[in-house]
Amino acid sequence: MKTSKLIPFSVLLLVTMLACSTISNLGAQPTPTPNKVIFEETEFSDACQGESTPEVERLSENGQFIMNVVSPSYIGWTECTGSEFSDLILEVDATQVSGPNNNAYGVILRYGLEADAFYTFIISGDGYYAFTVDGVNYTDPEFLVEWTESSAIRQGAQTNRLKVVAVGSSLKYYVNDQFLGEVQDSRFTTGTVGFFTGSVEEGNVRIAFDNLRVSEP
Repeated sequence: MKTSKLIPFSVLLLVTMLACSTISNLGAQPTPTPNKVIFEETEFSDACQGESTPEVERLSENGQFIMNVVSPSYIGWTECTGSEFSDLILEVDATQVSGPNNNAYGVILRYGLEADAFYTFIISGDGYYAFTVDGVNYTDPEFLVEWTESSAIRQGAQTNRLKVVAVGSSLKYYVNDQFLGEVQDSRFTTGTVGFFTGSVEEGNVRIAFDNLRVSEP
């Protein structure tokens, strides 16, 4: 028969404490470092001040920037910075205030100050999203991602948080913190950011933009 050994209580207690400490350290998660904000706008008293036209109204109202596309089958955009950004995280709250759900609204990015085109990440009031190249000389947008339905999009007169992470040729896009996809395109490397709104069969698509933020990725 093997002889059992008595383990002193003090030694047993020390081993138990060390084991608990190891488990605690394994479970601890480092606090994520927030991304450095390089541009932010919440009042729109100066930024995004585009001129209104008979087809597209642009105005600041109640601390938000409003775009109202009056005409049917029409698009408009507004630049919000005079500075160009390359790699970035672009975020904004976009709210469909009124108008038909068959519409398009979202953000533009990498709009070069001497260029006539840019990337757009857009959603619609009836629950679809797309990623395009558009601009002054485009009769129709170039679809990098065709219109795709997503349950992440809040339909109708609701607010959606839009986000694009652009690093080099990688363009990742999100709605309400849900990752939707990624495209690869390298034709535009830097540019300003802003907002986009479009109508389809009916006009008077009114979108409010708020809490615009550009951060380092």
